Amino acid sequence: MATKTLNVSLTRHLKGSIERRVRSDLYGDASDVVRAGLRALAREEMATAYYEWREIAAKLPQESITRKIEQRVERAIRVERQAERKSSARK
Repeated sequence: MATKTLNVSLTRHLKGSIERRVRSDLYGDASDVVRAGLRALAREEMATAYYEWREIAAKLPQESITRKIEQRVERAIRVERQAERKSSARK
């Protein structure tokens, strides 16, 4: 894997945190610590998005989508779009 150097400014606290982790022998160098931190951040962001998706999915109708439900959704969308158009026309 090709790597490129990236200079990053850190507070003393963060720099010390990285140095302590390297001294613990859990990480080979500062780059390993930063990479691990970025991977953890990505997992955290993915988890947040997943839980938000679960909340939205839980609010969706659980019954099969029938033509009647589909028509109700289409009407709601049309009403919302009309309201948006009227609102933007007044501006």
